[in-house]
Amino acid sequence: MRAIVYWLLCIFIFISDAVHSLGGVKKANMTVTRSCIEMERQALLIFKADLKDKYVALYDWGNEEEKRDCCKWLGVHCDSHTGHVVTLNLGFLSHLAGKINPSITLLKQLQHLDISGIDFQSSHIPNFLGSLTNLEFLVMYGANLSGPIPRQLGNLSKLSYFDLRENSLVGTIPHQIGNLSKLSHIDLSGNYLVGTIPRQIGNLSKLSHLDLSNNSLVGTIPHELGNLFNLTHLYLKVNSLVGSIPASFGALTSLTTLLLSDNKLGGVIPHELGNLSNFKWLDLSGNYLVGSIPSSIGALISINDLDLSVNYLRGSLPNFTGWSSLISLSLAHNSLNGSVPNFTGCDFLQELDLSGNQLSGDLPNSVGQLSDLEYLDLSANSLNGVISDLHFITLSSLTYLDMSFNSLSFDLSFHFIVPFQLVTIRLHSCKLGPSFPLWIKNQASFEHLDISSAGISDSVPVWFWHLPDVLVFLNVSSNELKGKLPDHILLDFVEYPGLDLSNNRFEGMVPPLPSKLSSLNLFGNNFNGDLSFLCHIDVELTFVDLSNNSFSGSLPDCWSQFQKLVVLDLSNNNLSGSIPSSFGFLNQLEALYLRKNAFVGEVPMSLSNCTNLRFVDLGENKLSGKIPMWVGERLTMLYALVLGSNMLSGSLPTQICWLYNLHILDLSMNRLVGNLPDCLGNLTSMSSKRSGDDLTNHSYYSYRQNMTKEDLFLRGLLPYPCLKNPHYSRFISCHSATVPQEFIDKALVVWKGTYRSFGRSNLDLLNIIDVSNNNLSGEFPFEITRLVELVSLNFSLNKFHGELPKDIGLLKSLNSLDLSRNQFSGKIPSSLSQLDSLGVLDLSYNNMSGKIPTGTLLQGFNSSSYEGNSLLYGPPLTPISSRTPVTIVVEEDDNDMNGDDDFWKSYYMGMGSGFAVGFWGISGLIFLNRRCRHLLFASLSLAKDLIYVTVAVLYRKLRR
Repeated sequence: MRAIVYWLLCIFIFISDAVHSLGGVKKANMTVTRSCIEMERQALLIFKADLKDKYVALYDWGNEEEKRDCCKWLGVHCDSHTGHVVTLNLGFLSHLAGKINPSITLLKQLQHLDISGIDFQSSHIPNFLGSLTNLEFLVMYGANLSGPIPRQLGNLSKLSYFDLRENSLVGTIPHQIGNLSKLSHIDLSGNYLVGTIPRQIGNLSKLSHLDLSNNSLVGTIPHELGNLFNLTHLYLKVNSLVGSIPASFGALTSLTTLLLSDNKLGGVIPHELGNLSNFKWLDLSGNYLVGSIPSSIGALISINDLDLSVNYLRGSLPNFTGWSSLISLSLAHNSLNGSVPNFTGCDFLQELDLSGNQLSGDLPNSVGQLSDLEYLDLSANSLNGVISDLHFITLSSLTYLDMSFNSLSFDLSFHFIVPFQLVTIRLHSCKLGPSFPLWIKNQASFEHLDISSAGISDSVPVWFWHLPDVLVFLNVSSNELKGKLPDHILLDFVEYPGLDLSNNRFEGMVPPLPSKLSSLNLFGNNFNGDLSFLCHIDVELTFVDLSNNSFSGSLPDCWSQFQKLVVLDLSNNNLSGSIPSSFGFLNQLEALYLRKNAFVGEVPMSLSNCTNLRFVDLGENKLSGKIPMWVGERLTMLYALVLGSNMLSGSLPTQICWLYNLHILDLSMNRLVGNLPDCLGNLTSMSSKRSGDDLTNHSYYSYRQNMTKEDLFLRGLLPYPCLKNPHYSRFISCHSATVPQEFIDKALVVWKGTYRSFGRSNLDLLNIIDVSNNNLSGEFPFEITRLVELVSLNFSLNKFHGELPKDIGLLKSLNSLDLSRNQFSGKIPSSLSQLDSLGVLDLSYNNMSGKIPTGTLLQGFNSSSYEGNSLLYGPPLTPISSRTPVTIVVEEDDNDMNGDDDFWKSYYMGMGSGFAVGFWGISGLIFLNRRCRHLLFASLSLAKDLIYVTVAVLYRKLRR
């Protein structure tokens, strides 16, 4: 019904317009400029009716007499001779919202349509726009459009400018676009388009600008794009394109900008790209390109920006001497080797990033001549040599300096004043010591300072603690800095800075710290006193590591204010008292380390609220009570539960079996009793290899800055690739509001009989169950044999009994097995000899019997692995006759003793005489047949130990 009314209205408008035109012929002859056509005026009003105009910007669109001429309306332009509307430009009115009304199709002469920025509320691009055949300019970017691009737009044969960027469009790019021969500009970037790039686009000979970046396009880059000889800008970055870069691009001699970053392109860089002498910006970063940088690239001396970072390029760097137009150069995160090239003549170079390669040798003095240089990153290479005054003498513009992870030594003159004011200083592992570097005293504006592992063994000068008001992160860790901290560290001028003083020789009590700290690391010093200073820090704290100090006293009860805390490590101190119930407010906590203190009492039930916990280590304390059932019920994300070396009692709750993510279970050295739950086989994470999820990493904010991406870069807090591409995430994070860091869990577990720390390189390989040194009993749970990825199993020093499961050999990944000092009996399962990865085995001091299964594995262990089992024999054990007799006490019924003795006496006497006759009879045949002789003696050699032991044991019982 609505459609019928709409078309009747259109007919009425058409008739009215015709009458108006006929009646005004004479008037038309008297003037050159025509007022708008009534039909088109009414069409515009209908179009407006479907838009919400919050600020009444279209106030002059109306029916009043003074508003009747639509050619004077805001955003409307008419042809001066015909009066037809030729332009509708509402792109500057971003507060409009609604939908596109079909009345727009009545504007038959419309040439220019710009409705960008209007909120069309996720509606689709209407197919009827394809009927505006006179359209030359179509712009609808940032208009909250969704759905596919209509193929009917391929009917717009006059279209030259096509812009649909920054919407939520889906589906493929219609190949009909390749029919629009007059197109010079296509921008479909920032959508969710899929599929391949249509080859038909290569037919658009007038195309000068093509931007398909920031979509999900797949497939190869069509070589037909090499036919676009008028192309000046080609943007295909941030897609999933594969294959190689077409060599046909070498024919695009008009090309000034080529951005192919963040795809999956492989192969080598085509040497044909060296033909493009008009290049100003070439970005191939974030791909899988291999080989060397072609020598032809050296011909691009007019280029402003060259980025080949984050690939797999090898070989040496090209010669950049004379690249007078170069402003930015990034070759970071490849495998380039050789030395840092000479940059003489690169007078306008502002950004230089060669980080993450294999460059070696000295830093050339020519770097010190780059007077416009603002950003210098040479980190993570193998550079050595000395940094002297010559490297800094003219760098007056430098604000970002990163030379970390090299072997460079700084030797600046005592009176040399560096000419720059750095915002970011990153010199981790560079040698700045042994004295504290004085040149930092003249740096008054740094926001990020990292001089960790810099070989400084000195007291911190008083002037250093007068830190800049803008400082957001301070890292002086892993030196030998001495002395006490000042009475107050002033860092309250900025929001949520980070402080890392770990691994030094600081001592004394910790003074009041900045209240807005985001992270605090005091690990590995000699600090003492209580932890009351923590209560002065506010809610943004995400990381605390106070481990390996001498802190004492009970924990303060102010943890409710740290609801953003992700990592808390208080291990290896002298803390005492109970664990506060306010820990239950740490609902973002993922890693909790309280190991090696003197905490008492039960594990607080409030910890059941910390459902994000993945790593819990409460070992080596004095905790008592039972293991709570809620551990298995609530902390379902746990992958490590360490409660060893406490005074926990009672039985192990079956709810432990609900921890399906568990990889480390350490309950050793407690007072646990009872049987192990049969359901331990439900710990399914130990029965399959680790998934791609890295459970050992915990992301937290080392410092926070609520600034834009551009501000972060200007302040030196954001690497240069992030400035150009916010999706750059392969090696670094480019979040504009936060700067995340990672904490890698560390586990101290008993490994091969001694405590060993597992961390970044090997923690994710561990699957451990350790219940040793308790009072546990019962049989070996056969369900454990399902945990085929189990690496270490320790049941030692308990009261387990019964036989070992025959299928224990299913534990193919087992490296350490300790069942010593229990009451296990029966034979050693032959399947145990199939565990090729077994490196530690201890079955000592049990009641096991029989021969040790033959095979190179079990015989390779020392005899101490089997000692204390009196009925066990075979290599590597010594024969029973040479061992000290072991008295075996057997409880028997006195009434049956005499009868049994008579039976066994007659049995053994008959067996002895029968054995003698059989032995000599067979021996006579052996001497007559050589083959039989060899076969029999080989068999007897294998059986002799078994017969010997059997006879000896039975004879002893006969004598008794």
